[in-house]
Amino acid sequence: MARRSAAKPPGRYHHGELRRALIDAALAVIERDGVSALSLRDLARRLGVSHAAPAHHFADKAALLVEIAREGYERFGEALAVAAEAARDDDGRLAAVGRAYVDFALAHPATFRVMFGREIAEMSPPPAALAEASEKAYRVLLRGAETALAQVPPERRPPVELMAFAAWSTVHGATMLWLDGPLRCGVPEAEARARFEAGLEFLFRPAPERVR
Repeated sequence: MARRSAAKPPGRYHHGELRRALIDAALAVIERDGVSALSLRDLARRLGVSHAAPAHHFADKAALLVEIAREGYERFGEALAVAAEAARDDDGRLAAVGRAYVDFALAHPATFRVMFGREIAEMSPPPAALAEASEKAYRVLLRGAETALAQVPPERRPPVELMAFAAWSTVHGATMLWLDGPLRCGVPEAEARARFEAGLEFLFRPAPERVR
């Protein structure tokens, strides 16, 4: 007689599996309905576990969001660092980091919204592990700005923090214009994406090439 598979009954998770399932289910809710729709009780219902089960991993909704953001910043920072290392030359490093920034946001919109959302931004102070992961990602951007400014004569060189702020604001703004929909409003998806990519290509060119 063939052995019956030892399938796990619905609603039964090993300790680490439930934690991962809660994060994945939360991201699905956020992507579809936004952060405001998230609740641990609803996640428990979706996963078929008791309403008290999520508390073994996350004390409350804020704790769950912190972990989503921390994981997000870890992966985000790695993506930016890989792009910086793969840049063809020093001149293209900041642009490569900017392109990786957009690519991560478009591939992981729910995670990105949590990372930069009000719920995380208003934590004062933020949990240490989250702050460390966020700072690590920011340092990649800062190094890209330093590299870009190395080509500027010292007497015309702005503070690196201002350069990083300008680059960050520009690329984040472009990303949110896509994610929040203004760039897609009233335009067929393929056409909107082509326009978006053309805008990014222009944005990431070295400044002298933009006016050729």
